Amino acid sequence: MDPEKADQALKDSMRRLVLGMGMLTGLTVAFGNRKNHEIVSTGNRREVIRDGNGFSTAVECIDPDTVCDLASLTKLFTLVSVLQLMEKGKLKESDSIWKLDRRFAGLKSCTLRECLCYLVRLQTPERVDAQPDAQSAERMVFKTRAFPLQGSRCYSDMNALVLKYAVESASGSDYDDYISRHILQPLHMTETWVSVPETCRGRLMDYNYEHRIISGEYLITDSALPGLPHDPKARLLGDGGRRLCGHAGLFSTAGDMCRFAQGLLSGALLNMDTLRNIGLNRTGYLTHDGDYRQFLGMLCFSKSPVARLSEVPSFMGLRAFALAGYTGNHLAIDPDLGVFDLFLGNRCHNRVSLVQPEEAAVSLGLSDQGDGQVLWPDGRPVKSSFRYVYQKDSLLHTPVKECLRERGWLPGTPD
Repeated sequence: MDPEKADQALKDSMRRLVLGMGMLTGLTVAFGNRKNHEIVSTGNRREVIRDGNGFSTAVECIDPDTVCDLASLTKLFTLVSVLQLMEKGKLKESDSIWKLDRRFAGLKSCTLRECLCYLVRLQTPERVDAQPDAQSAERMVFKTRAFPLQGSRCYSDMNALVLKYAVESASGSDYDDYISRHILQPLHMTETWVSVPETCRGRLMDYNYEHRIISGEYLITDSALPGLPHDPKARLLGDGGRRLCGHAGLFSTAGDMCRFAQGLLSGALLNMDTLRNIGLNRTGYLTHDGDYRQFLGMLCFSKSPVARLSEVPSFMGLRAFALAGYTGNHLAIDPDLGVFDLFLGNRCHNRVSLVQPEEAAVSLGLSDQGDGQVLWPDGRPVKSSFRYVYQKDSLLHTPVKECLRERGWLPGTPD
């Protein structure tokens, strides 16, 4: 295989996922090393709009300049901020969250390390996104308490949400100001925003009209307007784009996210020793029941013995780390191989994204892979993105690996 054939295989896989299986309205894939990258797009950033007469077609094509809701990829910016401040001696792993911000009275015995490495379960008395306004939601965040881990799942939004305040305490500046001065400006990321400028709103991905089926109830979300975070906690706490949360809320383009990945791989943001430490497993192990607990590093996924339980591609090594965003995004970085892959997709707009219980998917007419169409009560056939996450390895990571290899950007694969 040569680079052109590898590129064509990737494009074919992307089209199968977007146009064939219909799991995403649109998808941009990028990959590269410290100095080089490629970006490929297919599909649409918007398919429909809804007014008083129902849904109507309103197609807009995706391209590399499309502005995407990064969702949980925002956590990587929080992670970098914390690690930068640790390198400067302004934060220590042993610091208690309460010491850093006295509003967290329930986190007196919770250390920065425990929060950063998912070694505790953080929980609020009530749901943050159920509060009536941004101020009430933030007060609920400050009521967070730490509990021992339970079960196989350790990943949570709360850890990064809390760590935002550690960044502000240690730096003496607002979180969005900090990342602007210490991440975005140094890397010339001029198209990454908390609040997308009016002049760029015509390039926004539309994540509205997410369809869900829960216990037989058919639901449509219509509050994720373009330019507002899809995540309900970030949407509420962000107060209309006025503030950035630690777990979600950033918007960016594929080009800027390539600059971010390459900035990490080149040592422009963190020391290489720090970068190589991020993805080391802190939580995962084989339980007495024969199952694996999640393998997590610092605010990210580590490589797991069970590929479907990790966001790290199989061709990357044990120091690689990755995160996925609910909206269909993904970023994986391997500091040893010096490569990255990035997906900016849209699995929420005009798609059935969730079926509970999962067993109901078969009776709805969906395949074992989760693709297909569901007949909505209003008579519309709605495509499914259910189980999209499990298609990424074969349909995206594998062809990306070949694209990297054929360009000579992949210096070998780990054992």
